[in-house]
Amino acid sequence: MKNDKPNNDNHIDSIRHTTHVTDQGIRFAEFELAGDEQDIPLPDKRPDRQEQEIVNPNEQAKNSLIVKPQQPLDMNWGEDFRYVTKEQQFVQKARELAWHVEDEAPFVAFKSYWPTYDQMASDQFKWYFYWREEVRSGRYPDTDLSYLFVYFYELIHGVGWSDPLQGYALMEQAWTAYRKRYAKLDTYLREWLYDFMIVHGLDMPIRETYQRFPRVLSAELKEKEWKRRFSLQPVELTWELLLDLLDYDVEKSRFYQEKGRKDLEGYAPKVIALVDSYWAKMKGQRLIDRFQPRPRQVKRQLFRSAVYDHGLYGRTVVLTVVSLSEHAPLRSYITGLVRLTENKLRELRGFKGRLRGAEAVEPEVEEIITRYLKKEIQEQMEAERKQSLPEVQIDTGKLRRLQRESDQVRDMLLTEEAGQLEVEAENSRPAAEIVTDAGTSSGYGGHAATIRRTGASSKGHSSPKSAAKNPEVFQAVMDFDAVIYEETPVPEEARNEAKEQEALIVTEKEEKAIAASEDEGTALAAPESKEPSVPAAGKSSEGAVVWNTDGLDEDWQELGERLNLIHLEVLHALKSGSNRTQLQRIAEQAGSMPALLLDEINEAAMDTVGDLLIDGESIADDYIDMLETLKSV
Repeated sequence: MKNDKPNNDNHIDSIRHTTHVTDQGIRFAEFELAGDEQDIPLPDKRPDRQEQEIVNPNEQAKNSLIVKPQQPLDMNWGEDFRYVTKEQQFVQKARELAWHVEDEAPFVAFKSYWPTYDQMASDQFKWYFYWREEVRSGRYPDTDLSYLFVYFYELIHGVGWSDPLQGYALMEQAWTAYRKRYAKLDTYLREWLYDFMIVHGLDMPIRETYQRFPRVLSAELKEKEWKRRFSLQPVELTWELLLDLLDYDVEKSRFYQEKGRKDLEGYAPKVIALVDSYWAKMKGQRLIDRFQPRPRQVKRQLFRSAVYDHGLYGRTVVLTVVSLSEHAPLRSYITGLVRLTENKLRELRGFKGRLRGAEAVEPEVEEIITRYLKKEIQEQMEAERKQSLPEVQIDTGKLRRLQRESDQVRDMLLTEEAGQLEVEAENSRPAAEIVTDAGTSSGYGGHAATIRRTGASSKGHSSPKSAAKNPEVFQAVMDFDAVIYEETPVPEEARNEAKEQEALIVTEKEEKAIAASEDEGTALAAPESKEPSVPAAGKSSEGAVVWNTDGLDEDWQELGERLNLIHLEVLHALKSGSNRTQLQRIAEQAGSMPALLLDEINEAAMDTVGDLLIDGESIADDYIDMLETLKSV
């Protein structure tokens, strides 16, 4: 509101003086110069009566210390000067754009640490609202991680759903669709979904299970997961989850490091489940009931690391948590069971030395564990013995070749027998008859005629296959010291018919051999693998790449164990910065692609240290010091 009031007290006609008054009572003065005010004499200054009087310096200093009260301004400070946070601005704009949809637009990359609408360009804005409508329709096109975070921020603040169950489902579906492409989502969505359940009072089952706890997982979710697993029938504990319940570091045991790692990791969780089932059957009281700790209250921060307006649900919430991992009696009993398991395994494997601290386990429980482990180890040793025996395999190719060779030998023997009978008959014939036959021959001696007749007479005693191989038949009975053999010409039709009969006989024999091998249940000999073997990974142009993780935390030591030599070579190539040429060369030698190798390294890092090790094509700055001992030797 303006109140324009001209000032008529102005003594200069060419200057217009106007006073403006706002709604809050603030007065502004506006002067308008006509432009022709040059050479206008200024009015003489009238002498003030106070200036004419002599001023006392002491009185002036005294008056300067007096603070005169000011009139209060007519303002509403809560409305006119209200501070709007970044989160509140995001929520206000999100509600305005709750049902905004854009036409199909091309994908535009978007990367931001705290992504909001204000950080989007126009093309990114169009892509996001086209992509968001696709996700709401159940289609999940590929996109950047920052777009996903903006979508999750909307769902957290109630944008895009009318019922909390619907909002929970939308958040979980998007997480499931993109978690393989972006493993970093697991770190945030587990916690945000849990907070969503708390603020809306949902009683949803925990669908996400853990083989091991990520380092960044909150204590509330860890305790909730332990309670769920101890409540299952039977108890489902993994080795990684069991380690956090022990009062000693079992992985530093000499038995574990030398020969018992596989046994302990496999049998210790099963022993816990066995004892839990025994107490439930005999006493009607499971471990979680027998060692039930008292619940305690903890304060939890809501939607940590998200763009979240705490004015919606508050900053924190108080939860009642049953802390199983910190309950001393339960930890002591679980530790005793694991120590007892290790002692029994040492005894069965012939390993010297025993651990102390297993005396707290009841005698009847110790007997059950002993019988169980003895039975399992014996069965395992028997299976290993059977597996070490050579496997009998039949090579069908060799089988068919042996059959063909045996058929050839049989045919030659039959032909030789027929030839001998022919020779005996020839010798018993009159001499005149022999001379007549010799005279009708084509110039060769009588022995050659005998050979031709032998070949002709053998057709009645041998198979059609032998008839088609006349040179082999004659060679079996031919005397190479005699006159040169001349083969009797065979008609073309006879040769073709003999070949067809030979192929038919061979096919029938092959089918019979294969059928016989299948009936006997014998395993065919598998061909040797022709796949190219992985090159000697971990050997760069300078030499082998090694990573000494002895001085690092357990999470980093485990990461070093999970990475193979190809992965170490990739990390060594990226240690000094992005090196796409070297990375491509390593991937080609390994028969893979650079993106796949980087994803494998990041996946292993998320499972162990709980964060991504590689950002883009470079090692994250926070973890470059951890690779100081990664060297080429």
